[in-house]
Amino acid sequence: MSSPLSESQKDQILRDFIELAQKDSELKEEIKSARNQDDLISIAEQKGYFFDSLTLLRKWSEHTDFSQPTWMGWFAD
Repeated sequence: MSSPLSESQKDQILRDFIELAQKDSELKEEIKSARNQDDLISIAEQKGYFFDSLTLLRKWSEHTDFSQPTWMGWFAD
């Protein structure tokens, strides 16, 4: 039985997922169409990236423009 992932491990998994999305236009569009964090987490899990809503919250807190879903801040366009 493996031990739970640490916050820093989950943060790295999310960073890796974002990096993949920045390179994969199909995944990027799928992420942009996510309606909420549950959709986003489900998309990530389908690709083998496992993190939770608190991990997203830590990443979102890096953004200052909350006028749109903050995962849009992952992309320059």
